[in-house]
Amino acid sequence: MLIESGKSEEFDIPNDQSRPMSTNSIYSIKSFNKKTETIETKKSKESKPKKKSGLVIFISFILKNFGILFVVIFYMAGGAFLFNILEQHTEIQNCQSGEGEWNKLRIDYRSQFFNYIYFNTTPNPWLPVDNATKEAGLYVEKDGPPIYDPILTEWIKDFREKLLNISDTLKYTGQDCEKQSSWTYFSSLLFTITIMTTLGYGHVSPATAEGQIVCICYSLLGIPLFVISTVKVSSLLGDLLVFITSNILCFCCRKSKKNENNDKLEENSNEWNDNEDKNIITVVNDDENEEQDDKDERFVPLIIVLMVFAGYLMLGAYIFTLLESDWSLLEASYYAFVSLSTIGFGDYVPGIGKVMSGNEAEGGKNLLIATIYIYIGLAILGMCFQLIQDQIADKVGSIIENLNFCKKNENESQDESLIRSHSDTANIQKEKSNLHNSQIEVREATIISVKPKDESSC
Repeated sequence: MLIESGKSEEFDIPNDQSRPMSTNSIYSIKSFNKKTETIETKKSKESKPKKKSGLVIFISFILKNFGILFVVIFYMAGGAFLFNILEQHTEIQNCQSGEGEWNKLRIDYRSQFFNYIYFNTTPNPWLPVDNATKEAGLYVEKDGPPIYDPILTEWIKDFREKLLNISDTLKYTGQDCEKQSSWTYFSSLLFTITIMTTLGYGHVSPATAEGQIVCICYSLLGIPLFVISTVKVSSLLGDLLVFITSNILCFCCRKSKKNENNDKLEENSNEWNDNEDKNIITVVNDDENEEQDDKDERFVPLIIVLMVFAGYLMLGAYIFTLLESDWSLLEASYYAFVSLSTIGFGDYVPGIGKVMSGNEAEGGKNLLIATIYIYIGLAILGMCFQLIQDQIADKVGSIIENLNFCKKNENESQDESLIRSHSDTANIQKEKSNLHNSQIEVREATIISVKPKDESSC
């Protein structure tokens, strides 16, 4: 039998460090340490911010602020090319068919008018008018004015209606169909911006089914793109105008404000010295002053905003009087205002008359200038609206703050009056209690004073 003893023997198990290590384990530990060092160095390199070059910073700035503008320009250029392909070929075909119908109509009515006037209203110069010719039946009575006037008037009206029908349906007015086309590239470019800005001049319009479908799809994407780009450009122009007004135009204003602030600081320093003598602590809120300085820096006077818009309007009027020699200053101003206000009647379109007359180069230049003027003008108009909106919001906010401050003062005055009333009632009750206690003490004093001085003598 085995007998378990109560004693327990202890064995010292050596640690791993005390054990001898093989060369393979040593090499594996070194390689592991090298790998960890390389990983750490890679992480440290990745964590360090890479310095960007000036060209990369400039390109990123341009793409960030003007990327949407480049997208809109590319979208407009591509749309102009697409509408030019879709509509110009069909326009030339309609113009040629209208020219054929016009020539046929002209020949038919010319022969009709000539035959009637020659045989029915004009006497024959080689046939003498006498009794012999009348008795022989050679002479025929000619139509007089009471007869041929209504007939010729009816033919002229019919001829006019057919001409107007050809002009309306086939857009032919006697022009050269190969050289004079309203769907040039620059005219199509102006058409695309009238779609994106919802101007809608109506100087050209898609006549094919394909062009009308493309116009619908183009406007669905183009209008939001134009709005986004206009907001971005107008914000940049607003920052530029704020910078100009705060650093250049308002230099005198800031100088006068600086002098006023210096005077206030001197007054405050004198007050602080007096308060230090009287051991009075004054608190100055610097956050309000900083907020006021920020508002002053973002403030653009309303008169400057209106002057910027009016100046751009008059600049456009002057430019269009130079481009269109037959426009007066009033007509050019009318076109600029109608375009920038997105009314777009289409009764005045720069360059379209020269394009239709065959001078495509000069007319295209005028159309391109009008396109650029409209885009920049709408961005300036958005900037003016944004600045006016900011001023109105600031004024409304200040009015609300003043109203809240008045209400707060009224509530504080009411609370102070309530506190005063409660304190007055408490003081009155304290005075009553003090009077009551004083009466009791007097009574006790009188009772005590009535007692005899020596009780033992009694």
